[in-house]
Amino acid sequence: MRSEAAIYLRLILASIQAKMEYRATFVFLFFALFLFYAGQIGAVLVVMDKFSAINGWNLGDMAFLYGLLSFSQGASMLFFSPLNYFEGMIQQGHFDRYLIRPLSPLLQTLSSGFEISSLAHFLIGFIALYFGSTRGGVDWDATKLFFLLMVIAGAALIHGAVRLAVSAVAFWTIRNRSLVHTIVYSSKEFIVYPISIYRVWIQVFLTVVFPIAFINFYPSHYFLARETSDMLFHPALQYLTPVIGAVAFWLSHMLWKVGIDHYQSVGS
Repeated sequence: MRSEAAIYLRLILASIQAKMEYRATFVFLFFALFLFYAGQIGAVLVVMDKFSAINGWNLGDMAFLYGLLSFSQGASMLFFSPLNYFEGMIQQGHFDRYLIRPLSPLLQTLSSGFEISSLAHFLIGFIALYFGSTRGGVDWDATKLFFLLMVIAGAALIHGAVRLAVSAVAFWTIRNRSLVHTIVYSSKEFIVYPISIYRVWIQVFLTVVFPIAFINFYPSHYFLARETSDMLFHPALQYLTPVIGAVAFWLSHMLWKVGIDHYQSVGS
């Protein structure tokens, strides 16, 4: 086990070194991501300038909501970003090599593209969380800080579960790029705003079927000490992000394993 961990660590370090060989690309990507998400925050600010609150969520609440989304997305990109390019691994035969090595194919896949440009997400997320918690009057203590770490870990697992499930589809379809854009990239637009603004069936979908509302909407109620009247279900949902993240990732991993059993190489 220790030797395998050392191998994975070397794979991750090799990936980081490969990224850093193109420092200009890294710097450009970092600032491109930073500007993209800063622009997304700017769009929210424009809306909040027009309306002082959205369904009871003021500017500080919205910033905290966005901060949880961005920070957890950064944590997810650190470990799961290679899954976004899994289609290419199959088409070019790289994944076939992973199958004949005495190592986990999934961990080899994840180790192949450590994404340090996710620092942009961390920076945006930290600024938004700091601003939101300051405006929202969050009284931080050891319990809340510990739960924040648990929420970020659980939310990152939810992000990872989505990426892993979409990647598993490629075992049957070979191509999944359109799904990556639709589900992985675009779905998070739903939770830039509180899900309580949507119709009931959408709130149910984002809670039960595709539980990305646990990334930020539900845990924000705990940190901001918000009334839970805008929740469709039990107030206890605000504490369940770590559990939902673990369950979602386990289910996606099961789908991944079924996909490997049905995988047939494209022969590249």
